Amino acid sequence: MFKKALWFVLTLCIFSLPASTYNEKFTMPKDDIIFIPLDSRPVNTQNVSLLTNMWGKNLILPPQNVLDDYTKPGNFKGLNEWLNEVIPRSNVYAVVISLQQYLNGGLIASRDIKNYKNYEERLSLLYKFLTENENKNIIIFSIIPRLTPTQFSDYQYIKYSDRLKEFSELTDKVDLFNQEKDKTRLEKIKKSIPPDVLTKYIELFELNKEINEKLIDWTKEGYIKTLVIGIDDTQKFSMSNMVARKLNQYAKTEQISNKVYVLHGADEIGMEITARLANEYYKQIPRFNVVYDVKDPDKVILPYEGADLKKIVEEKINFIGGKTDSSGECILYVHTHENLGIKNDIQKYKNRGQIFGIADVAYVNMADKKLINVLFDLNPLSFLYAGWNTPSNAIGTVISEMSLKMVLDKSILPSYKEEDAIKNFIAFSFIRYADDFAYQADIRNKMYKWAESNHMAKDKIDKKTADEELSIKMKPLINTIKGKYVGEIVKAGNSSVGIKDIEVKVRYPWNRMFEIEVLPEIILQQGS
Repeated sequence: MFKKALWFVLTLCIFSLPASTYNEKFTMPKDDIIFIPLDSRPVNTQNVSLLTNMWGKNLILPPQNVLDDYTKPGNFKGLNEWLNEVIPRSNVYAVVISLQQYLNGGLIASRDIKNYKNYEERLSLLYKFLTENENKNIIIFSIIPRLTPTQFSDYQYIKYSDRLKEFSELTDKVDLFNQEKDKTRLEKIKKSIPPDVLTKYIELFELNKEINEKLIDWTKEGYIKTLVIGIDDTQKFSMSNMVARKLNQYAKTEQISNKVYVLHGADEIGMEITARLANEYYKQIPRFNVVYDVKDPDKVILPYEGADLKKIVEEKINFIGGKTDSSGECILYVHTHENLGIKNDIQKYKNRGQIFGIADVAYVNMADKKLINVLFDLNPLSFLYAGWNTPSNAIGTVISEMSLKMVLDKSILPSYKEEDAIKNFIAFSFIRYADDFAYQADIRNKMYKWAESNHMAKDKIDKKTADEELSIKMKPLINTIKGKYVGEIVKAGNSSVGIKDIEVKVRYPWNRMFEIEVLPEIILQQGS
């Protein structure tokens, strides 16, 4: 009786605290994950936070004013001070650090060699932090530069982009196969690119390899518990793949392959890390029955990817702590092309009680509208969906959410956390349809045209007026999606709640139109 009373008092204390001060006043032991994101966009901040809340943890992010803002690098001094100050004030379960945010000031900044000028000093400070927090579960993720690193300040990079791509491809081929025809062509391409442009391009990859080898060394020393190396936008043969291959080999040579993971993708890695942490915490191994709509997924290489579809899916399942199993409780449907029979396929594979996820990789940077129409007919909330940006991004996102939905479906979360976890699940699901479908597949092109007619560059917008127009254009589709959610009953663990309403705001996180931030406020009522 005394134990029940004590638990009741503790629960009341928790509910009485303002959410914004949880990390300074009271949390349950080891409930905090300190997270330095790849950049400040919602996919790397908000989305990771929602998924983390789904398994009962709090994601502690740096203040916005120390993070990057589009082409403006983050404030290193402020970020480093925050990191060292937040550690003793938090009940830390894990610390996750993006190397590119810490070292360069964000993903975009990391694509420019000029943002490496203080890298040795910053690495020394990072090593100091690691040694002072050796007992913490520290995970670092680092991104290998994409095939064409910069798209902003350097006109010559843009001018010689195609030649740099060919140079990258041939460099990788020569390293792999050492054929004379490739070596001859490589020398010819080298001579067609200005030396300063080529030098900067090569230096970016060489420096990245050197830094990642240092991280592997620190992992071997035990300071980094898990190291994740992501391969940003690439192709079948590239310097990105060459660097990844050499880093993989270095980790094997150092006999720490079980602690170093090389994954395709970048923006979804934060989500994959929180899913991995959840599976470790709850000691669960999600089993995925993967269904492809192509006959030979091991022969399909999709745009912006450096490996075949099957390899990418399986490496991500393995990283988050799952495994493939034809009788698995999770069904992952990988949608790669227009499939007129997809409705029958979905109904065939969607068994009662199974978690059903769809990785929509039919198009780059947007959902397949025909697929969405099918899902809307069948109840979109019953599917876990992702169809944004590159195939790796979409695949990693939905795999992560599926494993976290397993946590929700089991009665393992403390009862006082269940309702909040359900809200975060609904919000994440809603965002995928609002962003991947409504904006990326429909409204974005309309906003591009609006910007052009208003003499505004799509990557240099006036946020105030653009946000106003965005809200107007998004409203009809937002209302359509809301209509599919409101009134639905969501069951998770011991809770059953209904969706009473969803209030939604949309805006641009940066002064460009490539992505939006969707802010859904979920209002629940007791389910029946």
